[in-house]
Amino acid sequence: MTDIPISTNETSKKISYITNPIVIHTPVNSTLSSHTTGKWTVVNGTDQICIVIQMSVMFNISYVNINNKTSFITFDIPTDNITTKASGYCGKLEQNLTLEWSAKNITNGSMTLHFMRNATENDYSLHHLEVFLPASDFPSDSKLNGSVSLIHETPDFEVRLSNSYRCLKQQTLNLKQNNSNETSGYLIISGLQFQAFKVDNSTVFGLAKDCAFDTPDVVPIAVGCALAGLVIIVLIAYLIGRRRNQAHGYLSM
Repeated sequence: MTDIPISTNETSKKISYITNPIVIHTPVNSTLSSHTTGKWTVVNGTDQICIVIQMSVMFNISYVNINNKTSFITFDIPTDNITTKASGYCGKLEQNLTLEWSAKNITNGSMTLHFMRNATENDYSLHHLEVFLPASDFPSDSKLNGSVSLIHETPDFEVRLSNSYRCLKQQTLNLKQNNSNETSGYLIISGLQFQAFKVDNSTVFGLAKDCAFDTPDVVPIAVGCALAGLVIIVLIAYLIGRRRNQAHGYLSM
């Protein structure tokens, strides 16, 4: 494990990381055949770990080539200690992890994950992530004249404090350019588990909330509608039966 000091406005931070090579080269619409993951930890100025995360990451990004046709590139984040640098920030309400990799010794590409804490609800989530890709990351037939900045800003993976979030299955997050609703690429994550706002000094994950047990919003809505419909049917049947009983009573008199 290697410690890398960094500086922030509040106090001096440092990050240590443990990584294994990620080797993924598959189209976005296929299942990842490799589940090799990298693991990183963010440590604050008092040598206390605040973030632990492990994941496999692959990008699928669109670009326009010299023939004015849309093409795609797929590549993984390098995780060896020589080409990839890591930094992080441990705040009370926001914490982040940045992975930065060299791109042909020109300009670095990077990805930053932002975790936000909800003090009222006593939970936190992966609020958004930002991706910076220099033109040198793209093939030579690209018409890009500069770097590309992408963002995924929908809050995802909400979990209680002191717990971790785990999702071993493949997750596909859309990436959009800033101030645009058009999807410009995808981020494919596999073997994900993270815990932010840790208060111990351990790289061990806390009790995990597994995405396999997440219930889509449509499920409780459908159940509620079905129960409401059943109540209405029972009420109508009761009223009809009561009227029939009353009518029979009148005839007998």
